[in-house]
Amino acid sequence: MSKKSLSIIVGIIILIAGVMFVKHQYGNHNTHGSAQGSVVEKHAINWTPSTRSALIKEMHSINQNYQELVSNLSQGAWNKVIENAHNIHSAFILKQELSEEDMADLHRILPERFIEMDSKFHDHALKLAMAAQANDGELASMYLGKMAEGCVSCHQIYAKDRFEGFSSHEEAKHEH
Repeated sequence: MSKKSLSIIVGIIILIAGVMFVKHQYGNHNTHGSAQGSVVEKHAINWTPSTRSALIKEMHSINQNYQELVSNLSQGAWNKVIENAHNIHSAFILKQELSEEDMADLHRILPERFIEMDSKFHDHALKLAMAAQANDGELASMYLGKMAEGCVSCHQIYAKDRFEGFSSHEEAKHEH
């Protein structure tokens, strides 16, 4: 086994351990920041039918490409990794072909924090593609981990009702 292959495998193992750690840690951070008297805001987003449809389309695309990305990265299939990462990057909800009315609805209903988190997630996908272009498995694995952290963080805040594991957790007060 080559040193590069071993590095990729170790990176994937670290990624999986990191995702498990993040999930565990978010469960234990529900009081982080409470010393400053912060109030947990309600984070339900009132999606319009068309913006909800756009979000669902984006999430399905991201999920499919992310699953393929993990497999392709672990195999060093760089061209496929690049394609998957670019597909995730281009699925950005604010860049989809939406009507002017839908775009106005999105900007009205989406909290600034959601937009920042979503933008950061898609930026990490682009950086992962760039790492894959350089055949840098270690850097690509790091960005894959950052993307997983982004999913966990966003879902814990904005999708508690869709993911049972997050339904009983308070909002995490930090981001990476």
